[in-house]
Amino acid sequence: MIGPQSRLFVFLLGALMMVNVLSIDMTLPAMPALGAAFSATPDQIQLTLSLYLAGYAAGQIFIGPLSDRFGRRRVLVGCLAMYSLATLACAASPRIGFLIAARLLQGIFASGGPVMVRAIVRDHFEGARAAHTMSSLTTVFAVGPLLAPIIGGALLVRYGWPSIFLFIVFWSLVLLVFAWALLAESLREPDLQALQPSRIIANYHTFFTTRAAIGYAGLNGLCSLGMFAFLSGSPFVLIEIYGVAPNHYGYYFGLSALTLMLGASTNKRLLQWMPGERVMRYGCLTLILGGAAAVAIPFSPLNGPLALTVAIMIYIFGQMLVQPNAVAAALMPLPHMAGTGSALMGMMQMLFGALGGYAVNALYDGTPLPMTSTLLVAGIACSGLSLLLRR
Repeated sequence: MIGPQSRLFVFLLGALMMVNVLSIDMTLPAMPALGAAFSATPDQIQLTLSLYLAGYAAGQIFIGPLSDRFGRRRVLVGCLAMYSLATLACAASPRIGFLIAARLLQGIFASGGPVMVRAIVRDHFEGARAAHTMSSLTTVFAVGPLLAPIIGGALLVRYGWPSIFLFIVFWSLVLLVFAWALLAESLREPDLQALQPSRIIANYHTFFTTRAAIGYAGLNGLCSLGMFAFLSGSPFVLIEIYGVAPNHYGYYFGLSALTLMLGASTNKRLLQWMPGERVMRYGCLTLILGGAAAVAIPFSPLNGPLALTVAIMIYIFGQMLVQPNAVAAALMPLPHMAGTGSALMGMMQMLFGALGGYAVNALYDGTPLPMTSTLLVAGIACSGLSLLLRR
């Protein structure tokens, strides 16, 4: 078993966070191709992402309390096993309705990885140390969004869309083996009453009435609203509007992943000089700057896929100054229910993400504006909530 201070511990938790990233980012280049393969409408193809996110949000409601009762390790291994089966079903889908249903199940069990990672970090660390660890994990898992669209695009062109899901099955099985063999149980005192309705209701009440928990979880969710607007809209904006080849889409998307690494590394350094609250304040201002630049680019002489991607990179950099600190601050007052708290925060994050993806899809008019304006709105909302939390 590996200890929480080892580099292998950070690497394994970061790799576990990639489960959700691969499920989304590797499939993004294939979304237009899925429409052609199943003779499906853009709305139907969008459902494969939206219902995945909905399942991801809903699954956390059950997985968090389960981990508070039975421990992180057993629940994590079980989720990875079921996730592998659901992903295999995606690869074997004969029609679009089957794929949508399989993606829903995939989302439910994919939520186990990030929920357990946040709970494990809270079991071992708190405060600035927890935020520092979350940033280290982000640096590792950012390799996922950096390479996933590139690998997904290459697999799509060479072997077709089912190969993408088969690759994800292989990755999840590798993680299952390593988690079972190397990851020790981090929950010191399981809550034997965690699954009783009265305890669940009490824990939910604690979360939603604890100002820091609900406030910083909301801040984390609003950041994700903009991020998932980008995830949902970028394949159509870059490929259909700007004419980027599907197998080249990953290179543009990879720039955003590099920004994840840079932002997470910057956050760790800033935490050595100033409190996390101040870092989040600077991050919120950066979100607004990135959103405003993204809105302006299509109307400027710089209009093009690279310039738009640079503007989105500014937003993502700000996001990395906000989210690790917001996660640590939200879970700080919840040591006795870290699994449930992590689950509720993750559920909020995915609900905000699904809202961002739906807004882009509903407002899509053949221009980048629905995606870019959602980024700007999310940045403004983050700054407003941050101000309320400081007051």
